[in-house]
Amino acid sequence: MNKQDFKHIQITNNWLKQNGVNVAHIYAGTTELFQAQKLATQTLKEHGRLLQQNQAATLNNFLQATRNYKKRSKITQGQCFKVMNIAKQMLRLHSKISKQN
Repeated sequence: MNKQDFKHIQITNNWLKQNGVNVAHIYAGTTELFQAQKLATQTLKEHGRLLQQNQAATLNNFLQATRNYKKRSKITQGQCFKVMNIAKQMLRLHSKISKQN
């Protein structure tokens, strides 16, 4: 492995970390799980003030479950879609607020 490869690996690992994905968990999960994990992290960071209390709790509980390997394997596709729907609602709300200003 040369320096260029190592640099690419570091960049990839940093991007994964910024999007809430642990490199150690990269091989345990489905695409929906990773997408939901990224959206949950992004929504909490960028639109946390727009979230209702139950929505924020749902996203936080989901992210907490993704950090535990045993709980991670029990996350259903339905839970992932619920997280993605919350993220979509927040994007729509943010867009609506931005257009009003």
